[in-house]
Amino acid sequence: MAAGTALREPGLLPETRVAFSTRWQPQTVTLPLNSAVSLVISNRSDDWHLFALGDTTALRDQNLIHRLMPDLRKDYPNTRLSEPGSSVSLPWRFDVAGKFELRCVRAEHQQQETPLLIVVPKAPR
Repeated sequence: MAAGTALREPGLLPETRVAFSTRWQPQTVTLPLNSAVSLVISNRSDDWHLFALGDTTALRDQNLIHRLMPDLRKDYPNTRLSEPGSSVSLPWRFDVAGKFELRCVRAEHQQQETPLLIVVPKAPR
């Protein structure tokens, strides 16, 4: 399941900044249900990454694609290609409650890197 909705032409959004070197800083982000944010991802590592956002099932499917085509550097609505030292933006509306992950789906990185956990609590009743 997707973590929400990719925003194609979002306009100005509040930023939620995260950074990756050998681990995520912070390691967990909590966002309110229906929030629209620009996830700004800083790649502080020495390698390129294809960061993907989704639940474990969606990311498992993307992992398989990248194991079959390890040189694929294609951006999908839920991914961002990030070169070493760069920052990329992923505009997103978190309109689904749950726990989601942001992680690199490159074949050689899949089992090495801990994902960023994104928690979207259910709306209070």
